[in-house]
Amino acid sequence: MGRLFWKIFSGFWLTLLLIASAVGMLIWQHNKERIEQLEALVDSPRANMSVNSAARILRNGGTFALEDRLERRRIRHQRPLRMLIVDDEGEDLLHRPVPDIMLRKAREALINQQQTAVQQVVTPEGEPFLLFIPRRDHPAMQQQGIFPRHLPMFPLLIVFIGSLLFSAGLAWYITRPIRFLREATNYFAEGKLNTRVMQNIGTRRDEITDLARDFDYMAEQVQQLVTAQKRLLNDVSHELRSPLARIQVAIEMGRQQPEKINDLVQRIEKETQRLDELVGELLTLSRLESGINEDHNTNDYFDISGLVESIANDARFEAESQNKQVIFHNENEILIHGSIELLRRAIENVIRNAIFYTAEISQVEITLQYENDYVEITVCDKGKGVSEEKLTQLFMPFVRVNDNRQNVKKPGYGLGLAIAFRAIEVHKGSIVAFNRKQGKGLCIAICLPV
Repeated sequence: MGRLFWKIFSGFWLTLLLIASAVGMLIWQHNKERIEQLEALVDSPRANMSVNSAARILRNGGTFALEDRLERRRIRHQRPLRMLIVDDEGEDLLHRPVPDIMLRKAREALINQQQTAVQQVVTPEGEPFLLFIPRRDHPAMQQQGIFPRHLPMFPLLIVFIGSLLFSAGLAWYITRPIRFLREATNYFAEGKLNTRVMQNIGTRRDEITDLARDFDYMAEQVQQLVTAQKRLLNDVSHELRSPLARIQVAIEMGRQQPEKINDLVQRIEKETQRLDELVGELLTLSRLESGINEDHNTNDYFDISGLVESIANDARFEAESQNKQVIFHNENEILIHGSIELLRRAIENVIRNAIFYTAEISQVEITLQYENDYVEITVCDKGKGVSEEKLTQLFMPFVRVNDNRQNVKKPGYGLGLAIAFRAIEVHKGSIVAFNRKQGKGLCIAICLPV
């Protein structure tokens, strides 16, 4: 079971035994003081039945019949008879000492008829006997040592077994989920990232359950991170392999066809430039994810409205060549704190993405609102939107829309929105994507604290 199980088990068990012993001693001490104040004789239905049985035997068969019956009883039960059988001279039939107080109380009870468990019997030989049962716990009986006291073995056994089972059950209840957590941790360390604990915990509600739930959440997050890193590595390898393969083909063709060397050199330059852009975006994304912003000053104070307007003007020039428009609903000057370069790149990536997807002879609407110490920048296009299941994937690296409803495939590497997402996170903001309710198109909302 483990060391913790035995520590909890032994601690609770010893505590229960000590408490039970202390309570038992207090109860015994309390009853001892009360017993000394009770009557000297036992008076109960069971005692009355025992006295009547002995009296009937003594009345019909005499002392020999009673002694024979008591001998058989002694052999069968191995316990002394609690009943005293006293003659007129105050002597017990079994030659046991009879305290004077007991004999006096028995004669008083016989005269006053207050107790039914006291009888005067005359044998067939004419000998009178007084039958009664003294209280074993009375001080007079204890001094005589007539009836040895027996420990209450059955109650003690119940206390012993009950405390044992309770302590074992409690220790098992506490250590069982901890054992599951330990096994899950070992499995997780071995690379089994799909290991979870809550399915083994059950319906219990305590701090250990909260710990197991937190472990599952941590395991899920780590699994997602590792999966994302593996997918990112696979995507990077794929993106690097394509231009490198084209460069190798161009080099081989240059060796076989020297007359095309100029065109092939241009192809190599173009592929090299694409590799440089890809590596640059990957470095930017990696620095943002790791929290390293050495190339960007995050302590700038600048007008976010002016920044968005400047980006919108540049985007408007690009959109007009595609027969599209960019409309910006301006606000007054709003100063925020952060990195102007990071935010410029993030907002520009979102706007350029919207320009690409919006339909021809349509417009991209950019709105900026200030409310409750937050600035919200919303960029909406009039394209065909994105399926609901892909909305949450737009900000993942190397995710590019290839939807039948869009019927387009965005050129590039799928890192623009991922960089925007990380840049907004650096500024303690949020960025979400949703389809327009009033018509076709996609909206991306950026929320930044002022």
